[in-house]
Amino acid sequence: MFKWYKKYREEKRDYKLYKKRIAALPEDYQTAMKAIETYLWSFAKGAGMFYVLKNVLEMFENAAADNLELKAVVGDDLAEFADNLLLEYPEETWLDKERKKLRKSMK
Repeated sequence: MFKWYKKYREEKRDYKLYKKRIAALPEDYQTAMKAIETYLWSFAKGAGMFYVLKNVLEMFENAAADNLELKAVVGDDLAEFADNLLLEYPEETWLDKERKKLRKSMK
């Protein structure tokens, strides 16, 4: 039980740091990051998707540090940008997990 609690505390600490990092972004990046986060959590949850979100956050932090406009990073369509992330990491989505279950049911 102690291992579970320790892991829970580490994950909570990591999530709080992640939220602080978002809060430190310029406002347009913050808005985009929060929207992407909400959208991606609709399709998947867990450590895998959190890893994807932290990668996006790091990309946004680097772009903001380089004074790039948000559109230079995500393009003209934020939904398309988020959909491309889902395509890049299909193994993290609920849909992919359900497809695997369905395929296994026929074996």
